[in-house]
Amino acid sequence: MPIHRILLVSFLLLLLLATVPLVALSFYASRVALEAEISRNLKNDAGMLMEQIDMLLFERLQNIHSWSHLDIIQEGRIGDVDKRLAQFLAELEHGYPGVYHSLFYLNKANQVVAAGDAALIRQFFQPEADWLQVQVPNGEVFLETLQLRPPYEQAELFIRAPVQDNYATGDIGQLYGVFDLRQIFRLFDQASHSDSGERFVILMDAKGRTIAASAAVRSQNLLLGDTFADWNPDASGGIAVHSGAPLTDASVLVGYAASKGYQGYANMGWSLLVIQSTQQAFQPIWALWWLFFSVFIITGLIAGAVAQWGATRIAKPLLDLTAWIRGYQKSSDCIRPAISGAREVRELSAAFGQLTDDLERSRLQVIHAAKLAVVGEMAAIMAHEVRTPLGILQTTAQMLAWETALTPEGREMTQMIVDESTRLNRLISTLLDCARPRPANMQPHDLHKIIARVLDLLATQAQKKALQIDWLSPEQPAIIECDEELLIQVFLNLILNASQMLPVGGHIRIRTDCSNGQSITISVEDNGPGISPENYARLFDPFFTTREGGIGLGLTVTQQIVGVHGGQLSASQSELNGAYFTLLLPLSQEQKIC
Repeated sequence: MPIHRILLVSFLLLLLLATVPLVALSFYASRVALEAEISRNLKNDAGMLMEQIDMLLFERLQNIHSWSHLDIIQEGRIGDVDKRLAQFLAELEHGYPGVYHSLFYLNKANQVVAAGDAALIRQFFQPEADWLQVQVPNGEVFLETLQLRPPYEQAELFIRAPVQDNYATGDIGQLYGVFDLRQIFRLFDQASHSDSGERFVILMDAKGRTIAASAAVRSQNLLLGDTFADWNPDASGGIAVHSGAPLTDASVLVGYAASKGYQGYANMGWSLLVIQSTQQAFQPIWALWWLFFSVFIITGLIAGAVAQWGATRIAKPLLDLTAWIRGYQKSSDCIRPAISGAREVRELSAAFGQLTDDLERSRLQVIHAAKLAVVGEMAAIMAHEVRTPLGILQTTAQMLAWETALTPEGREMTQMIVDESTRLNRLISTLLDCARPRPANMQPHDLHKIIARVLDLLATQAQKKALQIDWLSPEQPAIIECDEELLIQVFLNLILNASQMLPVGGHIRIRTDCSNGQSITISVEDNGPGISPENYARLFDPFFTTREGGIGLGLTVTQQIVGVHGGQLSASQSELNGAYFTLLLPLSQEQKIC
């Protein structure tokens, strides 16, 4: 049976077998997910509301504490005779509309000396017992016992800060700020309305008493009671389920957040609950049930089309890949296989493409090795057949040059014999190096010092042609494991090749990049004639050269040395419109690149 038909039948059977349990599982999972999402939202909302309350209370407490240390508050020592303190408190009340019911200064006799409301001045005020002592930056503030009575139309929180005597020790009075708790009520009323239904918001103190709540809770006169003291779900990650009484008949989801204070201050041990009925929360589930039923019907109708598409998508790329393999067997010049289809098919196509690239590289390496073998045989023959008579010719010419009766023309001809013999001997040495390179002596060396030495060796030649050589290198050393003499030969070949191809006044630029922690990159570029695109493939072949008088072995030897060091050498077009050689060397021989 073809793979297309096998995939089609299998897909249809699996789809039919999985649809019914999938719908049931989806319904259950959706309910669980919705419950978890609503619970997380409740917890997050509780956390955000608690942060708002912490910040709001901290601002009020910090206000009272800061104002109690102002110089103008000292006017209370003399009874605020010029009414400056009263005017100041009145301005503060107007500056915080709806925040403070009143601000007043109370002396040690519990008499109001100054107040934002003139009607309070000279009246006696009996403080309640301290409820909380709260730390704020550089001091303490006190909250008096909370007094709340249904229907909670008036809800006040008395905040007290002692006024210290700036001219002696001790306190001279108390500064009171009466904070309007209905600000918190209104905040909770807004938070109780959400897209998923009505919520209940409850703020509790450290003893579990309800000290503020949304309208639905306040309407049941539950403030200052401990009805919700055991609803703390902190042990279960800030989320819990309760029966819901007395708020509602259905069970409820509870999100919890504990006060953390504000920037390490004003932590009064309060906590906040955000509660929602499960009956309201799960209403979308029943709508989802009908949606799932509709999806079940539609899925059955389109199952055939989807199965056909899926089978075709998987089978067709395999058939295309098979056709390409057959074509590659006939001719290796065919293009790489198209990468398409499923991920596994794309990976298989990419693997076949990589295989063809590896085969091509192996073929080129075999050709290169064959060329080097020819060079080796030639070098052995030349070394045996040419070097000995060449040495005799050179020695004879040198001895002949010592003859005193030799004419100037004769001396010039003998010198020519010596020079040409030296050049031929150098050619033979190069051939031998190319055919049988000596073993590398790997030692740690500073690559920057090696390049600097090469530039010193070529300085005279560069000056004769007025060449500009720029070396852009980091200041820190570049220590690599290498054979110093062999790398000197590498850089001599690259820079010397560039200088020989350049006209007078040419430009050579050398860069080193040590940013990679495992290798170092060196580039040599010039503004010379560059390399023709058709010559890139033959650039490192033995005896290939485009320079008049060149041997064509320098780059071959250079590539061999780089290979011995486990590096890579490549050529391209320079930004200066000339040749661009890139040398990549590992920092150690354990990190060889090739």
